[in-house]
Amino acid sequence: MSKKKSIPNITFMMEFVRQFIDEEIDRLGFDLDFNYHLNQRFNKMELENSEAANIFVERVAELVDNSGDMDTEDLRDKLCDGFDLVLDILNGNTY
Repeated sequence: MSKKKSIPNITFMMEFVRQFIDEEIDRLGFDLDFNYHLNQRFNKMELENSEAANIFVERVAELVDNSGDMDTEDLRDKLCDGFDLVLDILNGNTY
């Protein structure tokens, strides 16, 4: 039986987004810290799982970057799709 690959950087970013979606982090804290954490972790995320890392950037990070005119509840709702897709990839449920 093979050991599951460690993905601490992807896990950190997914947990950070989950906390925002679940209203455990406010919008200001999320906006201020998201890009910092992503910049610090993205190269390691790609090494952990390049498909999940790239989908995270395409579906989550781009949405965050373009969310200036979006209200907080809309952002939380829209983040769920990208978040769920990355979870599917990590769980081996890609389509």
